[in-house]
Amino acid sequence: MVRNGLSLRTLLKAVPLVCAVFLPAVLLAAGDEGAHAEKGVITYVTQFFWACASFVVVLLILLKKLMPPITAALDKRAADIRDALSVAEKARAEAEAMISKHEAHLETARAEAASIIEEGKADALKVKDSIVSSARKEVEEVEARSRREIEQAKTAAVDELDRRAVEISVGIAGKLIGKTIDASEHQGLIQESLRDLQNA
Repeated sequence: MVRNGLSLRTLLKAVPLVCAVFLPAVLLAAGDEGAHAEKGVITYVTQFFWACASFVVVLLILLKKLMPPITAALDKRAADIRDALSVAEKARAEAEAMISKHEAHLETARAEAASIIEEGKADALKVKDSIVSSARKEVEEVEARSRREIEQAKTAAVDELDRRAVEISVGIAGKLIGKTIDASEHQGLIQESLRDLQNA
């Protein structure tokens, strides 16, 4: 039995059809020859019969001997194509799954990168704020130290100025009084004058 809708029975049904189509053509060709009409018709009919018989025999041989390997080869080829299509479909599904997975990984990586960038910005702002705060603190400390130093220098300058003023005053007073004041009295007067200035 031949596959793909073609069977031995179908082919055998086709033989009478072929005979019915070609027999009138052979008879007409034989009738046109005139004198040999009867002999020619018999000859043509005989030739046609043997041609049809040969055709049927060759057809049967083809169907029995050649068609099974051809059919098997065609079936094998169809099975191979089905297998290849199945493998291709499976590969396509796997590729789509891999693409989907890869896209998911890309989205995750993008989200992580955005998160890292945001964390970096936040850290940079913290560092910046820390540096600014530290710089302000240092500036304030330098200003406070400078003020203290200025106050100390000012106090020392005022003390020196007071001491010098007292010395000058004592010198002038000594000249006016005409009496020399010794060093200890001089020092005592300076201290007393400084106390008076501070209390004033």
